[in-house]
Amino acid sequence: MKYIKYIFNLKLIALSSLLISFQACKDDIDSPSDGPTYTITGRLLQDCNMQAVANQKIDLFQEYATGLDGNLHGGVLGETTTDANGNFKFDFKDRDGFTESIRIPVGQGFKKLLENIPQNQSISNIDVYNAIYTNFQIYLNVINPHPNTDTLVIANLQTNTEMHIPCPLSSGILYTATNFQLPNVAYGGNNFKRVTWYFNQ
Repeated sequence: MKYIKYIFNLKLIALSSLLISFQACKDDIDSPSDGPTYTITGRLLQDCNMQAVANQKIDLFQEYATGLDGNLHGGVLGETTTDANGNFKFDFKDRDGFTESIRIPVGQGFKKLLENIPQNQSISNIDVYNAIYTNFQIYLNVINPHPNTDTLVIANLQTNTEMHIPCPLSSGILYTATNFQLPNVAYGGNNFKRVTWYFNQ
């Protein structure tokens, strides 16, 4: 009788160890909440020529946030494929992370096409672009021409190099960029590219 009881206790200990092992392998990223379901609809376009991108896999991703419980919140909220006209729809529940982005798979990772989408919102009929190109000019409006011992060093975004302009400076167009591809586009149109500059004395 004692022998049978001893074997039974060993089986319980082994089962408990097995359960602890499975719990230790649990993913630290939470599953979607039981809150409301949100919907984001829109159209995926190749560029500003408004050509639809058909049959493209895309996902809706929420940036990770660490909760008070130490778990990561966020992750992929939904996956879909655009239809023949580039239309898509995500029905999803929030994962308590930060802002959201729409991505396409590229190589071993993803490319964000639209980012900083506010969380906990339904949004209809947004246009998402695979690539955006623009033309612009960098114009120098001189208030202080600086002495001839100074040199203005400014980024040339078209060539991804630095321009060295000896002083004294004069107003005028420094360069024109054509077919410049913009980086990730932020939801709401708050998109900018910083032109860095400094004086080398």
